[in-house]
Amino acid sequence: MQEIVITWNDSALTATRVDGISLTSACGDSREALSATQLLAASLGSCIAASIVPLLSRHGVDPAQLRITLRAPAEMTESGFAVVVALPPVDDALRQRCERAARACPVRRALAIPVDIRWEEN
Repeated sequence: MQEIVITWNDSALTATRVDGISLTSACGDSREALSATQLLAASLGSCIAASIVPLLSRHGVDPAQLRITLRAPAEMTESGFAVVVALPPVDDALRQRCERAARACPVRRALAIPVDIRWEEN
């Protein structure tokens, strides 16, 4: 397990890995960084993408055409996240495999709030 250290500086939180990679998050009303809810949405979207990209690549589909859009509530509530996955053109079998992979994403499974995923094609 890789350690992540969270530090506070003025109005922002910074999450830093031991190798120095970091990401700043807003606290309060700051608009200069992602909020904690937006970071969670980014984690969810990244996890879904990381689950789908290998499938697309193995089937000769350019993963650069994949687009995942998330809508997060301003404050975390039971309403959860709305996710739109826009896949490049794929056959039904590959689409179903991508849908299963997205549902199995560890971040999605860890969330106690609803995650509504809608699928589209580019």
